[in-house]
Amino acid sequence: MEQSQVGYTTYNIILLQGAMYMNISLINAPVAHPSPHSRLAPPLGLAYIAAVLLEAGHEVSAVDYNVSGLHLQRVTRLVERDQPDIVGISAHTETYPNALKIAEIIKSLNPETKIVLGGPHPSILPREVLAEPAVDFIVIGEGEATMLELTETLQAGTGKFAEIKGLGYKDGSGTIRINERRPLLDPDQLPIPARELFPLEFYQDRFNVLAARGGCPFKCPFCSASFIWSGKRRARSPQNIMRELRFLMEHHGADYIFFSDDIFTLDQRWVNEIMAELTKLPYPLEWGCATRVDMVTPELLQRMAATGCRAIQYGVESGCQKILDSVKGIKKEQVLTAVTAATEVGIDIACSFMIPFPDDTAETIRETKEFMRQVAEAGAKILLSFTTPYPGTYFHQHADQLGLKILTNSWAEYDAKHNILETKYLSADHIDQLVGELVQDLGLKKATS
Repeated sequence: MEQSQVGYTTYNIILLQGAMYMNISLINAPVAHPSPHSRLAPPLGLAYIAAVLLEAGHEVSAVDYNVSGLHLQRVTRLVERDQPDIVGISAHTETYPNALKIAEIIKSLNPETKIVLGGPHPSILPREVLAEPAVDFIVIGEGEATMLELTETLQAGTGKFAEIKGLGYKDGSGTIRINERRPLLDPDQLPIPARELFPLEFYQDRFNVLAARGGCPFKCPFCSASFIWSGKRRARSPQNIMRELRFLMEHHGADYIFFSDDIFTLDQRWVNEIMAELTKLPYPLEWGCATRVDMVTPELLQRMAATGCRAIQYGVESGCQKILDSVKGIKKEQVLTAVTAATEVGIDIACSFMIPFPDDTAETIRETKEFMRQVAEAGAKILLSFTTPYPGTYFHQHADQLGLKILTNSWAEYDAKHNILETKYLSADHIDQLVGELVQDLGLKKATS
């Protein structure tokens, strides 16, 4: 590994003459409670890792159990068919129990197979995950370079795991070791994600999810992004993004792209450069993104619409100004202005809210309901979820101090579809009652579906 001129880490692929390359299976663990309203897309993190491993000459297969469903026979067939040397499993908090179940099945079938867990949950709780007998390694943070180095170390049989940044492992005595985190990779050095390894015909958004930047400077108490990214940010160059867009258009006929980044418009100069490049594409491309209401202006929204932007999701969270001041730092007036300015230029808007916050009362939730009504009347679709104290968030780390009672230790319930909180003012039953009334009064889809 070496430092690039822009301050990122680059990775080098070393092809060993006459080497026997490794056989790797990559698995996206499924949620325990799938929603009929969820829109599935290929898991980009695994697709990037697959592309790096393929570029190095290794054999790679991939499975997304969110598409196929998780059944014991399917895992058994995967092991028998692919006979992988290494299995990498991606796990969010709500998918971690299923990820562990998959690991245990594979280990029972072939104890020699090396099991690697990565994704947000292992990155945040590395020691808890590594304590599981079925887990041999974990990847902390970005996985491309770490997974490649681990694969080549296993291939060489040197056992020099202590030298691999971003890796967690058990040494010869069984002691858990967590190496220092790896600096962010230069995103322009990465190959185009190997989406083709996944069953693209089964995704609603099969070609149209693209990651343009990573990280978030805000430290919202309900979000683990700042923990996962260590407060750092990175962005791909507009030219590199266009390279992938042209590939998707030429090879897959893509005509719509959703940028999956948390705050797409964080750097407006960068956004303007991307929009300038979009006008050079061989045919028009429609696109969407997510951002904050205080990160757009009417002028920017007009330019976005002119270059094909058709959808934006704003994170609003609450309709009570006091709560917004404490958890988001935005004003209700900014929400209405951002919604109106977008809808006036033909951009579809969705605004996401969550309940409950630590200081929510019956009155503040009713206030949120009335603000949701205003936002809907301004032209936005309303998205509602339960506040979830994910590991790594301020809400999880300071629950007692905030008067939050976390009602379950079952990670599968940490999916924003189940209420797992009581607050100092509201019981779980009262929260469910208030949310039920809100959903019915506004004609929303049930929050828990």
